[in-house]
Formats: sequence, C-alpha cells, structure tokens
Amino acid sequence: MARIILVTSFKGGVGKSTVSANLAAKLARAGKKVLLCDLDFDLGTLDLITGSEDRMLFDICDAAFGRRELDDCAVTFPSIPGLYLLGAPFRCDDEIVPEDFAERIRSLCGGFDFVILDTPGADSVTLAVARSCADEAVVVATHNPASVRGAEKTAQMLRDKGIGCRLLINCFDARSVSEDKRTGMLSMIDATKTPLLGVIPYDRALMFAQEKGVLAEGDAFISSKAFENTAQRLIAGRSGGRQVPILSGVRGVRRKKVLTK
Repeated sequence: MARIILVTSFKGGVGKSTVSANLAAKLARAGKKVLLCDLDFDLGTLDLITGSEDRMLFDICDAAFGRRELDDCAVTFPSIPGLYLLGAPFRCDDEIVPEDFAERIRSLCGGFDFVILDTPGADSVTLAVARSCADEAVVVATHNPASVRGAEKTAQMLRDKGIGCRLLINCFDARSVSEDKRTGMLSMIDATKTPLLGVIPYDRALMFAQEKGVLAEGDAFISSKAFENTAQRLIAGRSGGRQVPILSGVRGVRRKKVLTK
C-alpha cells in the first residue's frame, strides 16, 4: 500500500511546495513510484516548480471525481521515471467534503509507493482532506520565529488528530547558526516538540532555478544531497533500514558544529 505523507505548516512562505516537489523527485530517483498531489486549491504552484505547467491538461479534481482516468490527469517526467504529478485546479467548482474527498484520493493511490500531499499555509478544507487520508506528516519550518511557532501549532494539531509528525527545517543557514545569529536546530526541535526528519540548507541556486521549473538535481545545488538524505530517511522509516545521518555529505556544512546548537 502507498505511504501517504502530508507536507504542511500553518505558516505560509516556508517552502512547503519546494520541499514536496524535491522530496518526491528524490524518492522517485531512489526507485520508488511516487504520486505528488497539489492540494493548494487557492494558489497551487507545483506545476510551476516542476516545469510542467504547459503539460497539465487535467487536475486532481478531474481524477478524484472520475471525469478522467488517472493516466490522463497525472503529469509524468521523462527525466525522472516514477514521478507523477496531480496539479491543483485553476478553479474548483466541486463540493469538497473532507472525508469523501480523502477517500477519493486514497482510491488513486494504488500501485504507488509514496504519495506526497502538498497543502496551503492555513487550516483549510484541503488540509482537512489531507489529514483524513495521511499516514504521517512532515511539518516544515525555517529559522523565522513566526515559522517555528506555526510549526509548533501545526504539529500539536496533527498530534491531537492522531497523526504522527516530524520536523523538516528548510533554508537552514549553518553559518549564521554557528555565529550565534540565528536559532539552531536543537532549539527548533525543543520549541516545536517534534522529532527531526531532515535539514535542508539555504540554497540560493535553487531559489532562482525553481522559478524556471528546475528541481535540485546535481552538484550545482547544495540542497540536492540534503533532499536525497531526507528521502532516504523516509524510505528507511518504512523498511526499517538504517537512517542516514542528518546533513551527511552536504558540502559546506560542518555537521558536528551545527548539531550542537
């Protein structure tokens, strides 16, 4: 059965869609069959981030409500076999009842190893849908204090709903942490009361690349290895395999120094 993972935070602007797209790509690179779903019905951007906006003829609602077959709606990526995208509708005229829509999403998951649900930065109807069908959640936060508070509230809400969650720190600036200018990862773990899944370093190259629909692939992106590590930790969590150390092999980061902060 597919493992359905919700990527979320009440705070907008923390990079949930960037995380969702790149994690899905790394899982597919690892040989998994992955369905990436855009549940931000107000401002879905996964088609832009993945460079597939010109190829998305149908959306997740067309697939969920049976207007089109999944194969017609899911965008594929010749350069990343195993990755499939169901984009958000430009305008949703369907009545979205969380429990019903969650069952419809589950019905689309057969044959996939992982399903990644990208959600908006609010406690929305589509977040309720994702909560209803997710097996676990990844809560995204940055150094920003408002982001950390948002992650804390999000994680508490998920735990109250019986959903296990882990923290992913995005745009981590190791240099500023080592200079005691920004909050370190241990403080963020303590503040959010949430175990750590992964750390993605700040990547200026990715910031510009995703505007052109390019994902973090190759040595040009400092975040590429970190996304790969995080994907491997998700795989290990499912298979019971060995966990990859946080920030292992990420160039330019002195792991021992930032882990003590």
